[in-house]
Amino acid sequence: MTANVAPYSMAAGKTIRVTFATENKGPYANIDPVGPCSFWLAPFTSKGVGKVWSKIHEYANDGKSENSNWCSAELSKKGYFDFVIPADITPGKYILRSELINILSASTTNYADYTSGPEFYSSCLVLDITGSGTAALKTPVSILEAYKSYYKTPLFPKGTKDNKFAFPGPAPYTTGLI
Repeated sequence: MTANVAPYSMAAGKTIRVTFATENKGPYANIDPVGPCSFWLAPFTSKGVGKVWSKIHEYANDGKSENSNWCSAELSKKGYFDFVIPADITPGKYILRSELINILSASTTNYADYTSGPEFYSSCLVLDITGSGTAALKTPVSILEAYKSYYKTPLFPKGTKDNKFAFPGPAPYTTGLI
């Protein structure tokens, strides 16, 4: 990964606003994808290669039904999604990966031809995180490995009444749990 622009500088513990944009419409408004969002960080020096990605935030839906209040609905209403960068993270340059997972037409995730599963919309941004934290991000994974195992699990765990979405990869990093 080569960055030809200056990184976006922000303090750890502050809210970042991520805007998802379409090719022709600009920021998402009345977007078509239905599904959750997740946000990952990797050290900039890693170039995003290997077991370097730590999930820092995820949002699916409000749990009331399969189609209620998804992250995509928030994006459709506002055109952006806000979340907090971990407050205790070590300062430095990171790659922020933001992704929207479209599950609207996903009938299964255990398929051989890769034509009926979820669609992943992702983008990256270089962040220069400032602050005095000393914590390293935990449970780093390879994005490819996280999704490889994900394709063997159901989108919604069977037997759940709360319609909780099964996210790829580990649980998000939690500030203070080092």
